[in-house]
Amino acid sequence: MPFDKIYGRLDGVALLAPFHNADLVHAFNRVPIGEKKYVISFESHLPRRFGFERDNPYTDWMIREISGRHCRRIIALSHYARKQFIDQTKELSSAGDLLDKLMVRHPNVLLGLKEDALADDLEHGRMDDLVITFVGAHFGRKGGCVAALMAQKAHAQNLPLRIQIVSSLKVGAVTWTDPTSDGFFDPYMEMLKLPNVRLFSGLPNGDVRQMLRRSHFGFLPTFSDTFGYSIIEAMAEHVPSIATPVQAIPEFVQDGVNGLMLPLNVDELGHWVQPPGDQRHAESYARFYDDEIEKLADHALDALRPYFHAAEKMLPLRCNARLTAEKMFSPTVSGAFYDPFYERIAKESLSSRPERGVLDVSSPTIAELAHRLA
Repeated sequence: MPFDKIYGRLDGVALLAPFHNADLVHAFNRVPIGEKKYVISFESHLPRRFGFERDNPYTDWMIREISGRHCRRIIALSHYARKQFIDQTKELSSAGDLLDKLMVRHPNVLLGLKEDALADDLEHGRMDDLVITFVGAHFGRKGGCVAALMAQKAHAQNLPLRIQIVSSLKVGAVTWTDPTSDGFFDPYMEMLKLPNVRLFSGLPNGDVRQMLRRSHFGFLPTFSDTFGYSIIEAMAEHVPSIATPVQAIPEFVQDGVNGLMLPLNVDELGHWVQPPGDQRHAESYARFYDDEIEKLADHALDALRPYFHAAEKMLPLRCNARLTAEKMFSPTVSGAFYDPFYERIAKESLSSRPERGVLDVSSPTIAELAHRLA
């Protein structure tokens, strides 16, 4: 029972079914109340105290819980999340104990067909339109406006670009990045009616994977994303993605190797640099956001120009995208780590101090695997 189902701000804790008698619980994001031994994975912040000030009994309890001996390991889903956690907890008296059991393990994704669905066409130079697929419910935050504007620019220049958008088109106050001024997104919604755009309001994941499989690029020019799961799903289907260097994305996308990276101003933790203060209702913020969309659309179109009518250039990117999925995100890699990990942690005594051991190896980044993709 996630407690935010009872009260929305209690997003950091959960209650498991009683009497399940588990030797070990692996929790995700939420601290499991009352468990005798657990490890916890998280994607950005731990403990999750969104909507609460730092100093309050609820937050203090969650910190004591993950600092104590019942919590055996803390597993960041990315090196970005690790840095975020260290920054979040650096002033705590228990910061050293938390760091001792902190490690990084990337998520896994089911691999698609071993054969590239477009390999035969590309090997024989068959590529009329370049097909780009954007996936994201939060249309503005994840870069859907960039996709729409790029489609408009490509249409005006008569470029062979076709864009598929899978989105429920959520924008505005529902996100933490979008402008909230009235009518801001109306022009971008109109662009979705262009002849080189196809909009799908919602599809099952299997259908999305099939759509990605037949695409030349995935597209996620996001302003904020804890991980960027649509990119690794695309990689699992041999598809490179066009992305921005926010948060965890640079850990697995390398420009010109397994995808294309667009420039975006980010801070040392990988967060998009926005105007100071909460100004999302202001006209100045809307202009800033518009400018960012314009720059990203221009950069994306420029990055794509070498691939128009150049099928042979796609093959190395697609090969490396799939290889990245196999080496970094496959269930085989994940299982090879977690199976012995669970057995080992389950045998640890609760009287022992929990700390990361020599076998608790963190996942590598794409830079650390680059030599394998040469």
